[in-house]
Amino acid sequence: MQPQALLYSLDPKSTFTQMSDQENLLYDTNKYKKLDDWVSENNIKAMMFSEEEFHYKFFAIRPKVKIIYYCGDISLLNNKILGIVGPRSMSDYAKRVLESLFAEANGHDLVTISGMAEGVDQLCHKLSHDYKIPTIAVLWWWLGRYFRRQERAIIEQIVANGGLVISEYKLWEKPTKYTFPQRNRLIAWLSDVLFLPEAGEKSWSLVTVSCAIEMQKPVYATPSSIFSPTSAGILQLIENGYVKPIFNLPKFLSNYFPSKNNFSRPSSMVLLTDKEQLLLAALSCSESTGIQSILMGIGGEIQELVELLSMLEIKGLILQDCPGKYMLA
Repeated sequence: MQPQALLYSLDPKSTFTQMSDQENLLYDTNKYKKLDDWVSENNIKAMMFSEEEFHYKFFAIRPKVKIIYYCGDISLLNNKILGIVGPRSMSDYAKRVLESLFAEANGHDLVTISGMAEGVDQLCHKLSHDYKIPTIAVLWWWLGRYFRRQERAIIEQIVANGGLVISEYKLWEKPTKYTFPQRNRLIAWLSDVLFLPEAGEKSWSLVTVSCAIEMQKPVYATPSSIFSPTSAGILQLIENGYVKPIFNLPKFLSNYFPSKNNFSRPSSMVLLTDKEQLLLAALSCSESTGIQSILMGIGGEIQELVELLSMLEIKGLILQDCPGKYMLA
């Protein structure tokens, strides 16, 4: 017999067991256990909107949040939060942007938040772990599912690094077509600012962007080549003025997140690819150089050059003296 879904409760004094009047058992690795035992073993907690400790950030969210299940440090919600979302199938450009972003974010007081999906989301949580930045994962399924899959290791790593994993779905609830956009609205609302390295025209990440725009949250993205299909959706939003482009990561982070004291830049920040080094060598500090002249000097394809220029500009190493002309920063 499969267990029924855990029911919501409005009683602030309810325990996990009292919240499931018609079931005391939860299916886990072919064994039935009391619900209280299972959540205790996995350090799962819950807070309901009728309880005093229900976090204030959830009250204004619509549709209304009834209950939050979580593992880890719930006090992270009190910090300044950088939301990061993007496609499951990310490009090498998006990966390089995120690596550069986190190398800079290491010097700021912030918490990251994402959706723990494959691609950009999981890279966000991984880089947060690498740079010892607390991260929040918002799930679009019930916690019970994740604890029986490979994502359990990611959850344990996030929590061990001082992070937080949250879900508003019943512990054994199956997803529907509504759970994914509901998850996205949580990410948008809990973020102080939302960032995307890229997003295609049909990327689910654009749902999070729509939620953030509706909530009047600032949304930023890194512009890429106009020929890149993985950036087509975000480029259109930039063109229409809904999303602001980032041309300098240090400046972007400084505008929203305070710097840490005595921050020393990690050595990985100064590592450049051979092509990036070649491009920097072709530029001058005193006068700007046009794209065609740069291309004649270093060779290659125009699309690749545009992406290299964008990356170096984002890293704060070059700047556009005027449209289409670049010089060392």
